[in-house]
Amino acid sequence: MEDPEKEIRFIKDSIRLLKDDVETTLLSRGWAVTDLDVADEEPLEWFWPPTAPVGYGGTREWGDTVPADLRERRPGMYPPRQTPWTAPTRLTKEGEHWRLDYGAAIAQRPDESKRYSSEAELIADLERIEWWPMSVEEARRIRCERVFEVISAAAWDQHYQAVFPTEPYLSRVESVGEPGGRFPEQGSRSAQRQLIDADAWVSAVRTARAGGESWGTGRPEKQ
Repeated sequence: MEDPEKEIRFIKDSIRLLKDDVETTLLSRGWAVTDLDVADEEPLEWFWPPTAPVGYGGTREWGDTVPADLRERRPGMYPPRQTPWTAPTRLTKEGEHWRLDYGAAIAQRPDESKRYSSEAELIADLERIEWWPMSVEEARRIRCERVFEVISAAAWDQHYQAVFPTEPYLSRVESVGEPGGRFPEQGSRSAQRQLIDADAWVSAVRTARAGGESWGTGRPEKQ
């Protein structure tokens, strides 16, 4: 029989995560909470996983999805992820306002923190926040280029550079075709995965830039 106290805590945490529109939106977009085990009167810190140091907030790594026996047989194929990020992009509620603290990396200084006076203002700015320091326009351009590259490679049975996705892209891939998942069961699952791959690629390019020249611009892994 499950521990009643743990079950009650789970219910309280669930209610806390879904108590307002901003937190519901953050959860649905793949933002994560650094630590749920804080006092009820203390604000939760939300962070954007693609900009987080390895293991920050207990988020899953891409290698976690690889069976243990396969990792043991082919350790060179599944090395630990490396990242130049030293602090993630974070959102914290302060009274009636939300505070945005930008992430930091080896070659990326954070922008000045920003405060939002309304939930609507913050929600409208989330896409920009998630792609910072890229602009939304550049992120969309790189995404389109990636989709074209992958489709072209598949058309001619050619190779293209793979990307090891971070969260939330890992979970998005897993949700493709699942009842109640992020993506509908109708349509092409392959195409849906290509769109997720494109977002993961843009994120990897952004991370490589944040590492500076030693990381290689446009490369998702340290060289």
